[in-house]
Amino acid sequence: MNPFFAEGNRRAIAPEIAGLVEKSVGCTCVEGLDEMLDSGDAAVADDRHSGFAERHSRAEWLLGLSAGKGMRWRTSSVPSDRSDRTVFLLSIGFGNGSPLPQPSGRWDISVNGRFAVSVRMVNHSQLWRSGDCALAFSANRIETAEPYSSMCLSTLIRDEGVAAFGPALLCVPSSWLESGQPAEMAVHAVCKAPSTRWFQLGISAGLLQTADIWQAVQMLGPDPHPRAGDYRVFFGDIHTHSGQVGDECANRGCGRGSREDNYSFARGAGGLDFYSLTDHEWQVGPDGIADYLGMADQHNEDGRFVCLPGFEWTNLLYGHRNVYFRDSGGTVVSSYKEWGSPTLDPDRCTTPDDLWAAVEKTGIPFITVPHHSSSTSHPLNLDFYNPKYDRLFEVYSCWGSSEYYGDFPRGVSDRFRTGDFRDAVRRGQRYGLIASADGHDGHPGDAQSPLVKHHHLFHFCGSGRAAVLAAELTRASVFDALHARRCYATTGVPIVLDVRLNGALMGEHLPPLPPGTIPRISIHCQGTNGLDSIRIIKNAEVAHSIPCCCEFARSIEWEDEGYDCTVPNSYYVRVIQKDRESAWSSPIWVG
Repeated sequence: MNPFFAEGNRRAIAPEIAGLVEKSVGCTCVEGLDEMLDSGDAAVADDRHSGFAERHSRAEWLLGLSAGKGMRWRTSSVPSDRSDRTVFLLSIGFGNGSPLPQPSGRWDISVNGRFAVSVRMVNHSQLWRSGDCALAFSANRIETAEPYSSMCLSTLIRDEGVAAFGPALLCVPSSWLESGQPAEMAVHAVCKAPSTRWFQLGISAGLLQTADIWQAVQMLGPDPHPRAGDYRVFFGDIHTHSGQVGDECANRGCGRGSREDNYSFARGAGGLDFYSLTDHEWQVGPDGIADYLGMADQHNEDGRFVCLPGFEWTNLLYGHRNVYFRDSGGTVVSSYKEWGSPTLDPDRCTTPDDLWAAVEKTGIPFITVPHHSSSTSHPLNLDFYNPKYDRLFEVYSCWGSSEYYGDFPRGVSDRFRTGDFRDAVRRGQRYGLIASADGHDGHPGDAQSPLVKHHHLFHFCGSGRAAVLAAELTRASVFDALHARRCYATTGVPIVLDVRLNGALMGEHLPPLPPGTIPRISIHCQGTNGLDSIRIIKNAEVAHSIPCCCEFARSIEWEDEGYDCTVPNSYYVRVIQKDRESAWSSPIWVG
């Protein structure tokens, strides 16, 4: 945003900026912190501050995720002449509070005693919505330590792994507010396990003049989703587990929390565009299939929050596959000849061929997605491959990367040197790429270890997201993009990636190029942090690597001078940021 938009090309002053905000998003702009009323269990900063913008007062508060008592504050007065919605300008931040990964949770924000929105720790810009309320956070300053190392950012933040600071716009209905009076805000932490993560609140006075708020303004606009050519980019987590078994929620399932809890977090603090709960088949049982899959229909809201019906086929002899349906009417299939707990008994196990045959009988379009393929505890047998249904490969999750042996982040699970994605490419298998959490802690979109089990699932990067290029946010559009492999994987941050080969989109399969024509790959990437490198992988080998200098955006074109039209070729792209967060495009095949 050009700050010199005022008359005569001069720099705009605060009232003019507030006016442009109101014109852009239809909200009256009010400073969000005037006086702290009760800091609760929040720590108060001393003379060495963190934050992101120039200021001349000592005032910031850090509320830990394990805090028992939240904090309350008063905003500036709300104008009598205001729009139907009011937006409060805040200075906030998030951090991990340790060089080691920490359990996830959320902070609930209320206005005048009414719940407004839930937020979670992020290291990127994020929009959260709940009903008529929304909070847009612009991560204007991001700090990341090397894995197992820490940073000292202030007198309070002294042993930190990752932190993000920036302006936030909290939008609420003006009917919640009293004309000419300040509002009272509060924030409370909600966490199931001890965690050092924190939420920071700072002084907002003067922020219109000292901060770049325009990314937050754009997120509150009518179309907050980034674009890749003619498509919008939507981000989701389609691999999570609840603690529910049948109708009982005593956390006997593989994950934590009820199924309802998981849907609620995904839509709220998780900040996801689309979601799928993929409980193991043994958690559902033959009598609970309709109710289980029906929850996706109950929570699906096209245009706001898309839910795909799905489940995990948990076969210990042949590997794990998730099944996703385009429509209602699907089923859940046991990995064993009789329903029961997972087993290594060959006489009781079914095969992937049995899975595809059983699901085919429903007549509902579906895809299957294998995951953690090279994990020594749950490896995937790549000999079983059905190109009609095996459309995608989960290359990253809480288990780490399955792109190639030795990749970071690997995760705690031991790995075989075969069975990874590049092995599948060498076999000629045409998988697109996604990532998702394989979350077991009840926090879709932000999964870590639940601390009471699955301790190996702690990880340094995000928990994995799938990104789709789709015309609209509907179940049909999301499923069709996944089926067409018009999608890509990220470690969890919303990197925007558009990869094309001679105009063809990622996921497409082209015939051999005419003699004299060579593949030209176009890459457009918008990172959430500074970019470190961009790799082009041809036929499972790095063909070209482009070093970056921490730019947030790059556009690159590369021609394959060594193209051989007599053999099939595949190309995909790996983007790595300086904070090691990554993105993987789906391949494009030629020949």
